[in-house]
Amino acid sequence: MKRKVWCLLLSLTWLVQVAQGSRQHIWPTVSVYQKPAISISRFFSTNTQFTKSLRYNIYTFTVTAADSGRVREVKIKAYRGELLLTNFHIKVDGAVVGAEVADLDNNRFPELYVYSASDGSGSFGRVYAWQFLPERKADITPVNWRSPLVKGYMGHDIVWAERNILCRKFPVYASGDANAEPSGGYQMIRYKLQASGTNFALVAE
Repeated sequence: MKRKVWCLLLSLTWLVQVAQGSRQHIWPTVSVYQKPAISISRFFSTNTQFTKSLRYNIYTFTVTAADSGRVREVKIKAYRGELLLTNFHIKVDGAVVGAEVADLDNNRFPELYVYSASDGSGSFGRVYAWQFLPERKADITPVNWRSPLVKGYMGHDIVWAERNILCRKFPVYASGDANAEPSGGYQMIRYKLQASGTNFALVAE
């Protein structure tokens, strides 16, 4: 009789340990599935911002833009070493999709280029740019940017700086093409940076 009771107690002890072990394996699984829920809520948050830090020699730049609203406010700070050169805001049409620094005119002073894309199916690209001289910030204006002399242009611009030029690439649409199916290949326009009075201009080659 005592032996049966002893076996019964051992069996109950084993069952309790198994149950505890099962509970210990449940909690990590719950924890793993909580993480994607947090990421998804952040991804769809209206407070998501475009933020980028850039460096050119001793110059550093920060570009921050809220990702909400048809017109966004962009905040830009420029430093030379530890010295804050300027801190300014601008309004842009659509979302900020990129920013980079370059020296297209090879004068050893940096230029900051901020790229935006308009909302909607066209995604028309825009460029906002400045050159940072020792005594001031000079505006850079893209010449005839809104209406390039290319038949079949309907937006979807891709823009980047390469060596001493600003490159702009976009699909070409033939008559009757759907927005997602351009049939005319791609067109590239190259812009050179030139002095224009006290400021500068991006002029197509």
